[in-house]
Amino acid sequence: MELDSEDEYIVREEDVRDNIHEKTFEDYLDGSHVLDKMYKNGKIWYQLPFGSIVLEEWLIFKTKTQFLDVFRDYCIQESFSVSVDHVDSKRYIARCLMRDCTWRIYALVLRDKVSWAIKKLEGEHATCGRLEENPMISSAWLCKQLLQDLEANLNVPVDLLQRLCMKRYMIHVKLRLLYKVKSLAREQLHGGFAESYPALPKYAEMIKSTNLGSYALVTWTDSLQFKACFISFTVQVRGFLGGCGPIIGIDVAHLNGYYKGVMLTAVAIDGNNEIFVLVYGIVDTESIDSWTYFFRNLRCLFAQYES
Repeated sequence: MELDSEDEYIVREEDVRDNIHEKTFEDYLDGSHVLDKMYKNGKIWYQLPFGSIVLEEWLIFKTKTQFLDVFRDYCIQESFSVSVDHVDSKRYIARCLMRDCTWRIYALVLRDKVSWAIKKLEGEHATCGRLEENPMISSAWLCKQLLQDLEANLNVPVDLLQRLCMKRYMIHVKLRLLYKVKSLAREQLHGGFAESYPALPKYAEMIKSTNLGSYALVTWTDSLQFKACFISFTVQVRGFLGGCGPIIGIDVAHLNGYYKGVMLTAVAIDGNNEIFVLVYGIVDTESIDSWTYFFRNLRCLFAQYES
């Protein structure tokens, strides 16, 4: 606040904004809002651990997304799947996947057009039994459940994860799905390839600044897409000049990962008669242009040590 010439307070906009308390979903249920009456017979959903989730009529969720997430957890917890009869921005109607089962759920959006509630639950799972392989289990759901375990050990074998899912969630998960879960977890924990490629120029500059004498070059196309790179650490060159024979071998390997390409390498033989990697480069294809790029930078690399 500020004082003007007549000692009156002038309230600035930022002062008012800083003092305003942003209401949460529960703050609107205190009887002061005209929409409170539609919540009076309902029960607000609060987070419950997997294994103790209970659905009931007029259970209210903050959003449709929260309702769908909780409903999926409940179905997997109870080991059944559903067939969706109708879904849109206002309603969600589903039934048990088993034809003879009478279980039904009907949920809808409330008058505020944001929160959702379960309006009706009918029937029981009396004859349908439990599903060991539940089609409602997705790689995203498993990744969310197992992320903490994978963060502790991302190299855990998939057969161990399979046994963990059976013990913890009473579900059988196919190994190929668990391989995808590990890939998703790796991307969430360490970032994906799409995030790594734009960081290559910074990585090259870091190599040259922290390893003086190293050679690192990243090349891009006119449309700013990765084209090639050429990297050699200074210790590799000094190791070659000081402890290897005066012969360089050239090799090529085709990459079969998510992003294809070709790796070109220059190697030597050290004093133990073992392969000593001198430099490596990644190019899009094996061609005259890519080999010319590789040998031109190899010559520039050794030109730094001619003096």
